[in-house]
Amino acid sequence: MFHALEKHRTPAQILLGLIGLSFMSFGLISFQSRPNDAYIVQIGEQVITRMQLEQAIRNTEASGGQADRQAVFQTLMQQAYLLEGAKKLGISVSDEQIKQFIVDMPDFHTNGQFDANKFQQFLEHNYANEQAFMDEWRVRLTTMAMQRLLVSNVSSDSQATQILNATLSPRTVRSAAIDPQAFVAQVKISDEELKKFYEANQKNYALQQGIKYEYMVLSPKDLAAKQIVSNEEIQQAFNEMQGSLKAKRTIAHILINAPKSADADTRAKAKAEAEKILAEVKAKPEQFAELAKKYSQDVGSANNGGMLGEFAQDGRLGSQSLEDAAFALKEGEISDVVESDAGYHIARVTDINTPDFEGQKEEIRQRLQERKAQAEYAKLVEQASELAFETPDKLQPAAEKSGVELQKQEEWLTRANASSLNVPQQVVDALFGNEVFTKKHNSEAISVNGVTWFVRATETRNESIEPFEQVKARVQEDFVRSESIRLARTHAETMLKDLQAGKAVSLTWSAPEEVLPLEFRQHAPQAAYEALMKAMPRDGKSAYTLVDMPNMPVLTEVSAIKTVADDKQQLAMAHESLSALKGDALAQAYIAILQKEIPTKQGAEKVSDSE
Repeated sequence: MFHALEKHRTPAQILLGLIGLSFMSFGLISFQSRPNDAYIVQIGEQVITRMQLEQAIRNTEASGGQADRQAVFQTLMQQAYLLEGAKKLGISVSDEQIKQFIVDMPDFHTNGQFDANKFQQFLEHNYANEQAFMDEWRVRLTTMAMQRLLVSNVSSDSQATQILNATLSPRTVRSAAIDPQAFVAQVKISDEELKKFYEANQKNYALQQGIKYEYMVLSPKDLAAKQIVSNEEIQQAFNEMQGSLKAKRTIAHILINAPKSADADTRAKAKAEAEKILAEVKAKPEQFAELAKKYSQDVGSANNGGMLGEFAQDGRLGSQSLEDAAFALKEGEISDVVESDAGYHIARVTDINTPDFEGQKEEIRQRLQERKAQAEYAKLVEQASELAFETPDKLQPAAEKSGVELQKQEEWLTRANASSLNVPQQVVDALFGNEVFTKKHNSEAISVNGVTWFVRATETRNESIEPFEQVKARVQEDFVRSESIRLARTHAETMLKDLQAGKAVSLTWSAPEEVLPLEFRQHAPQAAYEALMKAMPRDGKSAYTLVDMPNMPVLTEVSAIKTVADDKQQLAMAHESLSALKGDALAQAYIAILQKEIPTKQGAEKVSDSE
């Protein structure tokens, strides 16, 4: 199943540009059950929390999309229903399937082979642990499997050609923007009009729920360097772990490429070539590096004498068969021909580094310090929790007893600016919870990425609408901008009628350029995209339309549409896209059925603070 998903990656780029029910733009969302009502809604076993919603909004904004809160929430709900639907249909993703998908991903390959180091680096930079990665990809792949099931419809060549031309055919266009600034002087301002505008747009003058606070952070890393570890403790730890310490080997190889997907004849020829090279290597073992430069088809290591580096026997070499062969060799020995998914290898071990006490001493010291620090950290957290509870309106005693600085956040924190202030979501949830925000008590211990926070509100404000007199200047500025845009659009509509009637109109047109609809859709509002698509020149005459870009109406002339050449690959892509359009309707219908069958439960959290 997952090989098919990789195979259809290119058509999926068109698919995602066309269908409305697209989950991938919101990033990875993990649905997990919780023991209480700390969520917005529970759909079957899928739980959507405020934290997940905020993260989805941030991901959407980071990818250049417009993050309408309600729209993102509705998409998360649709995904939850589809995940429940997948269970009903028996669609599941096992750990083995996820691991195979990871191994097949080109992003984690080096010279055509899975590179465990690349994957580990990716995990360290993006996930708390491997399980978090597995959980999120299980959701993603399950959803993708459901989408592929729902879009597996048949479309005719004529339909596919039509969608191909609609989405890929370049339009020759030129445009003329109608600048609202030219109409500012025509805007009539009065207190009555300003108050009416203020009343109609009060949400723009709302003060969000905000909080100023003090906090302390406990971290085991800060304690590690203070821990005293004796040489006796280090020696004892070394003795205990000596049996599990793995010797590292410096490994070089010669590779003759023959992917497992290659036919039998190709692999047989590659093996014969490797056997021939092996005979030469065995005859001249001291020239292994020169022969690797001469024969090896691994471009990453050939120029370095076939050197792959130092490895422990832990799977990071990327090929189990190559690793097994290398760790069966003594120093300086050369293997027989070893078969792997990439082809045929000849391995040589140039050095064996056996762990000894002196070599491991500092690493063991650091581990013991970290272990002791973790134990002290647990005691500190418990101690701070007790003090924070005993003196609920003061955090200073807990900070002093823990030996850490009590810090203050003097800027108003809101849910909207928390990300820019680098405040973890778990801390935000605690700050705006009943205990801290309403009662102004110390928080309980908040665990975030291996450290513990305690917070206390110093000042709070509830969500409110700023009085008209306080924001009058801002209201006037917004009113003038809104009215000038309205006047500009009215003027543009008049000019559009004249253009469509064939009348001469004085405009400053841009130079003609070719525009691809899909590219235009990526940065233009949906209504603007639809307006462009409806402009169809006929009988050699240009078509004109009014495109509403943000804060400015734009008159657009489409003088020509170039038909995409008949291309089998593009036609296949169009079939995929058209199926997706049908599949989207089917998905919506299926979700409507699931909504009647699957129980839902509202939690204590809200989609927005204004609810």
